Amino acid sequence: MKFKVKHGDCIFSPLAEKYNLHIEFYPMNHYVENGFLFTPSIHIVKGDSGDIKKYLRGLKKNNRVEKLEVSKVIFALTKERIEGGDYEAVYNPKILYITPGHNNPDGFEIWKVASWDRKVLQDLIGAFEESKNVVHFEILRFNEKPLEDVYILKLFPELPKKQKYAIKLAYGSSYYSYPKKTNLDKLAKVAGVSKQTFQENLRKAEAKLMPLILRK
Repeated sequence: MKFKVKHGDCIFSPLAEKYNLHIEFYPMNHYVENGFLFTPSIHIVKGDSGDIKKYLRGLKKNNRVEKLEVSKVIFALTKERIEGGDYEAVYNPKILYITPGHNNPDGFEIWKVASWDRKVLQDLIGAFEESKNVVHFEILRFNEKPLEDVYILKLFPELPKKQKYAIKLAYGSSYYSYPKKTNLDKLAKVAGVSKQTFQENLRKAEAKLMPLILRK
């Protein structure tokens, strides 16, 4: 099932909306302790570097964020007070998170989940539809089909500084758009290197990343 949701008590979506960020959100686990539901999760945040720093400051100020560790990705441990039994449907261990959730700049979340048991997903729908905190819930797709593609979190290899800069500049300048909005000459000029040097750094970065993107 793929669905779109917006709820008033979300920790992350208001900040994503405020700072115009795209966030990939992957819950790793959950547990209950002293009346609270704890959820460790991984976040990959995309956007302006200054806005990402503001986003992190916002998380640190939130008393529902228990732990926050920032490295190549963001590791967070959040807590929610358990009220009613809705959490049992939303955090049912029979639900498979086959892709990360996406917190978008419009304040909405997009999720794609699966289960062996259709009733588990129907209970999830019911929990969202009845929740007082949910301001919008929309089913984008709900069907029975074999799992064809499952997201496995794997950090990309650490690129040397020049290669990382080259591919980030190329992507940010819409070099990979169709039609292209820039070329190697312009990118090399922005980078302050020769076209040959920039092209070499870019190709080396692409050669390391492509096998992971296209892996079967």
